[in-house]
Amino acid sequence: MNLREPTTLAAANKFIGDISWYRKFIPQFAYVPAPIISVTNLTKPNRKKFVWGHSQHEAFLQLRQLLINQPLFLQFTNDDYSVILTTDASNVGIDGTLQQVIN
Repeated sequence: MNLREPTTLAAANKFIGDISWYRKFIPQFAYVPAPIISVTNLTKPNRKKFVWGHSQHEAFLQLRQLLINQPLFLQFTNDDYSVILTTDASNVGIDGTLQQVIN
């Protein structure tokens, strides 16, 4: 996975926002990015005090591993149910999902 480690407050906030969608698939997700959130949740006067330290680096590496190794979505299809393919595209990217509604 080609994730760049954040080096600025804006990049760290973007990273947290980008991975937040996966929270429902990773058990106890809130604990892993806590060191990153602690340095991004700054009041306006303190934003210049942003520091990306060792604990943030370790949290970033752990999150990246979770996104790579966790079977976030991968399950074999059940032939008893229909498969739904949804796609989308724009000038800047493409996306698709393969779904099955079971119960």
